[in-house]
Amino acid sequence: MPISLPAPCWQYDPAMSARYQIRHLTRYVYAHAAASGRHLAHLTPRATDWQRVESHTLRVAPPPTENDPPQTDYFGNTVRRWAIGAPHRELEVEAVSVVAIDSQAERWSAAGAWEDALAPRAADLVEFTLPSPYVPLIPAAADYARPSFSAARPLDEALHDVARRMRTDFVFDPAATTIATPIVDVLRRRRGVCQDFAHCLLSALRGLGFAARYMSGYVLDESGARGGAASHAWVAVHCPTVGWIGCDPTNGKLADLEFVTLGWGRDFGDVTPLRGIVLSHGAQQLSVSVEFRRL
Repeated sequence: MPISLPAPCWQYDPAMSARYQIRHLTRYVYAHAAASGRHLAHLTPRATDWQRVESHTLRVAPPPTENDPPQTDYFGNTVRRWAIGAPHRELEVEAVSVVAIDSQAERWSAAGAWEDALAPRAADLVEFTLPSPYVPLIPAAADYARPSFSAARPLDEALHDVARRMRTDFVFDPAATTIATPIVDVLRRRRGVCQDFAHCLLSALRGLGFAARYMSGYVLDESGARGGAASHAWVAVHCPTVGWIGCDPTNGKLADLEFVTLGWGRDFGDVTPLRGIVLSHGAQQLSVSVEFRRL
């Protein structure tokens, strides 16, 4: 299921740009043969004003018996859908992409005071201020974030500060939660994974009045980043003067050159990397690996 994209014309600056190859492999092994399955994937990196997709391929085994062309979802992300109508004991999905990233740090530094980001906003931003299925607005979350937003503090500094605090205060523990764990429990126990921390920060930021969206993608783990061996999640906050500012509470930093974006939505449910329905019974084993290397 290849998607071939032409390489863009652009000027590469190693100080302000980076190129990466990402190989994302997902494998399901079923205890009993699945009679059929239908699947949906958000595994195609998104083209943006800071990210260029030079190439992307998606391989599915066994080969689909139905294969829809690439589509665009409500949020503008690329979606792939397929069905496998023959019995199968395994499903393997491999996405390989090459992307180029430009730094946004200089632009973000001109964001101005965080209060300016609370000004009246366009209608298409309002949904990112509201609660969503995985992100209720919890007063305790806003209370946690509020000390980072002192009067007239630049927005990028405030976001960096709350991300650093969460990196220190929250323990990265893959065994502590599932996707069904309420974020009120994550806030209380302060343990979880990147999706949990992103959902907590979204609740905090929306509770303070910001337009904030859930970002799905990958983070480079050359410096020991948490969440680097799998898909990753962070948030982005809208600023009227500079656009969206990425913020990663898992690693305590703004989400710039080390981050590759697959897509965005209100929360994890809008941009799940891979989901589907399989007609089978018994247990299944899931393994996921991400190889992320600098070019």
